[in-house]
Amino acid sequence: MATTTSLPAPEAPKSINHFARIFGALFSPKKTFAQIAERPSWLAPVLLMAILATAVGAMLNTKMNWSDYIRHKAEESPRFAQLSEDQKDRAVTSQAKFWSNFSYCIGAVAVPISALCFTLIYWAAFNLFSGAGLRYGTAFGITSHALLPGAIQSILAMITLPLKSYGDVDPENIVAANVKAFLSGDAPKWLGALGSSLDLFWIWCMVLAAIGFTAANPKKIKPGTAYSVVFGLWGVWVLAKVAWAAL
Repeated sequence: MATTTSLPAPEAPKSINHFARIFGALFSPKKTFAQIAERPSWLAPVLLMAILATAVGAMLNTKMNWSDYIRHKAEESPRFAQLSEDQKDRAVTSQAKFWSNFSYCIGAVAVPISALCFTLIYWAAFNLFSGAGLRYGTAFGITSHALLPGAIQSILAMITLPLKSYGDVDPENIVAANVKAFLSGDAPKWLGALGSSLDLFWIWCMVLAAIGFTAANPKKIKPGTAYSVVFGLWGVWVLAKVAWAAL
């Protein structure tokens, strides 16, 4: 009598633990990015960073004297010096009103746009230079998690801001994590541009991106190649920024 052998039922796919991925990307990146490359996800890190950045923007608005800050920045421009006092006041008032309103939503706008743009750059670079054949969705999942050190920076900013007095905040350096924060106010512009690029949190992001894209296709993207591409693109951007500031 013929017997039939029943085939084992296929295993149900494991659910994605977004919370574990967020912590894993920061503190156990190799294993976590291998999981992300296999089953990409991006909503949790983007949403977390956007919420935190929005909270920082709201807190910043309670500490910023936008008029004084914008006037100080504008006075660095020769064009601004050619305006009459009335024109200067109108320009500063308009900009101060814009930034005092926009600071509440800058996180919600800047975070997803940044994630999309950096994903596009890395996705194109690794496919072009390494022939990795990455899907954009995979690259987006990796990049979104690689940017998570920004969430740590936002949390530190939320701790730091209440300690600041009104008008005593530099929105570009709420957390002193880059070289520019330690330069004097009369430092050359090119040096300030270079110093702002030497940022602890951004270097952490780039290291995570290199680890993540290596995990996405280990055969085509070796660790050395990943670090060369990520830090090479950053180097080109820094050189362009410093050269522009030096003009």
